[in-house]
Amino acid sequence: MALTVGLLYNLGKNEPPADGDPPDAHAELDGEQTVASVAEALRWAGHHVVPIESSCNIWEKLQAQPLDIAFNMTEGVHGGSRESQVPAILEMLGIPYTGSNVLTLAVSLDKSTSKKLFTYHGVPTPRFRVVPPGKRADLRGLRFPLFVKPGHEGSSMGISPESVCRDRQALDEQVTRLHRLYRQEALVEEYVEGREFTVGFVGNEEPLALPIMEINFGLCPPEHGAVYSYRFKTEWDADGYYLCPAPVGEDLATLLRKTALNAFRALGCLDVGRVDIRLGRDGLPQVLEVNPLPGLTPAFSDLPRVALAAGISYERLVNLILDAALERYGLSPALQSLSAIA
Repeated sequence: MALTVGLLYNLGKNEPPADGDPPDAHAELDGEQTVASVAEALRWAGHHVVPIESSCNIWEKLQAQPLDIAFNMTEGVHGGSRESQVPAILEMLGIPYTGSNVLTLAVSLDKSTSKKLFTYHGVPTPRFRVVPPGKRADLRGLRFPLFVKPGHEGSSMGISPESVCRDRQALDEQVTRLHRLYRQEALVEEYVEGREFTVGFVGNEEPLALPIMEINFGLCPPEHGAVYSYRFKTEWDADGYYLCPAPVGEDLATLLRKTALNAFRALGCLDVGRVDIRLGRDGLPQVLEVNPLPGLTPAFSDLPRVALAAGISYERLVNLILDAALERYGLSPALQSLSAIA
């Protein structure tokens, strides 16, 4: 079924950092290669693609172009709930779109609110505190080492080896630095020192769990440590840094998938998502974050990597996301069981 699909995105090159912004500002925004690759994948399936760059006048752009559905990749413009801005406009205009809804996108970028929901739903996550700008962290109930990150960012923004703090002085310095650079609250959580994994999902009622991927910190310089930092993502993209399928036994794999699915559902994710997990000292999973708007850069972003390990081509991955949304909106017949794909 050929459709008119609006491809909605933000181009990083068109939104350069302003004076005073951190060096990784807008790291979450897409490059031209990613946008072109997603468009080509949609055309591969026979759809007519209308690229629409997100900006403050996107309302007018959407009103001017009839669409059957939007493939949403937008990160928004400003604010702690920015990923929900364009989906809110789409809902106001009655345009179906891929991916999670307004509430899920707002909550997932608010790391402390996500963790509160994890706790409510019994999803294991590190204990934490929120530190508003200009305030000093209240560490009652927390145990060093602690990990500090911005409260409303993605793409490992603000994450570095210095995020791991082993004493009060280092913690105060890192919190102050994040307050100054990112002008938002800092999240302080207990650092989980074990192995790190990511689990991707596509689908809804019974989402397909893609092969588990382990982040291999063993190849990093010793001074960098086991931190999935912005530097790690941008400098170390060779396959050896990403072990997929992860070298784990079936019992641990089952537990990782179950924990990830519970987190995916706790935030109400739709169509696609990725869950980041670490193992605690007891060997049990702790959920760090859920990303309901995962990157789609071919051969680079985590989701395309794990899909390829399942034998799912990039073109098929993009259209599985679209098909999941179409089925959810009742715009296409029931899909083939996703469990039969991998």
